[in-house]
Amino acid sequence: MLLDVLFKFPVAYFTIVFVLVASIVLHELGHALVATWEGDSTPRLRGHITWNPVVHMGWISLALIAVMGIGWGQTPVNRSSFRDRRWGAVFVSIAGPAVNLVLALVSAVVLVLLVESRHVSSEVYGAGFGEIIRGEYGAAAGLWWIMLRFNVLLFLFNMIPIPPLDGFGVVDGAFDLGDFGARVRQAGMFAFVIAILIVNSDAFDALRGHVAAGMILLVRDCVGG
Repeated sequence: MLLDVLFKFPVAYFTIVFVLVASIVLHELGHALVATWEGDSTPRLRGHITWNPVVHMGWISLALIAVMGIGWGQTPVNRSSFRDRRWGAVFVSIAGPAVNLVLALVSAVVLVLLVESRHVSSEVYGAGFGEIIRGEYGAAAGLWWIMLRFNVLLFLFNMIPIPPLDGFGVVDGAFDLGDFGARVRQAGMFAFVIAILIVNSDAFDALRGHVAAGMILLVRDCVGG
């Protein structure tokens, strides 16, 4: 439980909470802005063009992040208002995960620059969560390490093609699943439980590690080049 970290490593605790809240808010803003660009006024009328985490996440989600490190957000949209109902839905769905992917890449860039400037040891690339929260590589490296890992997690999780995750919205719109897509959506919580099982699997954890490491290697090659 995340709350345990508060009493042992308060700096790490507040860093994790900040990263999670900021990443989810920016994720939801990505949905809201692209929906607005597609012609849907719903996010604006419902007050979702804002930085306020309470609007995007609600108090229950914020409380769960503070206690368990688990949270979610929601952006109201009206697909019938999109200029292109099919591809507009795809663009809006993918916008949130795309924001997380960009945040992860930016974090990888900053982390590599910290190492290249010799402010941080290159061992931080292979550091474990325990080493980071204990502050063994410093607060700055810890912030960007956590930002990288958590945003890779949010990207991969949200791109699982299971409702109500964004990945299903992308697949449904791109391949026009029609009645089959509607039936899958009706599976509701059962389908979401499958997504939770996937994200807690060793395979998913390995994938997350490979994606984060791949970003680091890509940035290092660019900086070195």
